Amino acid sequence: MDGAERETLRERLRLPVALVLAVAVTGTLGYLWLWRPHHATLLDALYMVFLTMTTIGYQEVYPLRTPVERIFTMYVGTAGIMSLFYAFGVFMDYLVEEGAESRRLRLMERKVEKLRDHVIVVGYGRVGRQAAEALKENQTPFVVVERNPERVRRALAEGVTVLEGDASEDAVLKRAGVTRARGLIVATGSDADNLFIVLTARGLAPRLFIVARAEATSVIPKMLRAGANKVIDPYAVGGQRLANLVIHPVVVDFLETTLRKGGAPLSIEDILVEPESQMAERSLADLDIRRKFDVTVLAVIRGGEPVVNPPGDYVLKPGDQLIVLGTREALHLLEAMARGKEVS
Repeated sequence: MDGAERETLRERLRLPVALVLAVAVTGTLGYLWLWRPHHATLLDALYMVFLTMTTIGYQEVYPLRTPVERIFTMYVGTAGIMSLFYAFGVFMDYLVEEGAESRRLRLMERKVEKLRDHVIVVGYGRVGRQAAEALKENQTPFVVVERNPERVRRALAEGVTVLEGDASEDAVLKRAGVTRARGLIVATGSDADNLFIVLTARGLAPRLFIVARAEATSVIPKMLRAGANKVIDPYAVGGQRLANLVIHPVVVDFLETTLRKGGAPLSIEDILVEPESQMAERSLADLDIRRKFDVTVLAVIRGGEPVVNPPGDYVLKPGDQLIVLGTREALHLLEAMARGKEVS
């Protein structure tokens, strides 16, 4: 149990323990006052409170003969039992909750072991949650790695596949399947942590595509040298989007909300033409992608250079990347064809 979990348990037990102590102190002081004629000691009074609250039922330290003594004892017994059961109930509830959470985390680990070609999201703060939502909407398998127990609980409650741990450690990234993943999104709120995570991930998976978050602009070159493919400043991106909403509101609204066709949302994706694909060494007119798949080829990237709106006689080569627009179902079919699979 780490520091954060201990703090959570302390917070939960603060009120019930305070009630138990209040009853114990009140009872002890009350018996000292009631047993003045017997010259009772502090231990005598505390022992009587203990016997009453725990319902052990041994003989009274001093006889309880007066109505006041008996009524006071009933108060101590009732309040003591209630406060003790309250504290015990809170503690057991915490143990049951932690046990259920541990079982869910073990199930998550077994689920992650089966993932292939997935995305790892490190950090489940505001940026990490937005990235996870986008991946979920795009139906891309992903796993979140988070070391904050509260955020882990939130991810579990939201049905997100999550692993608890520090992503700067090799073992944690290996558990997340870094060698099988297609990409890594590093989105913690610390530039130092992000830099170290990028460095660790690059050492474990040289071909992994890594996108990192940077709070300070000065850190971006360091993250690129550490192995990140892309480094994003979320505040700069947010500011640019706000400006675009003012300058080009119709375009932004079209791209983000109204880009729909027959009720199915459209996507812009990149598709790699594999050497064994039937698309290689054939022209776009010959493939007739628009008619067969209802997909628009916006550009072809070859050797890092984009050819925007390529003509029909443009011949595709292995290694070309197509930037295409269409429904997700149509794009999946085109991607299968680009990988060399038979498409009916």
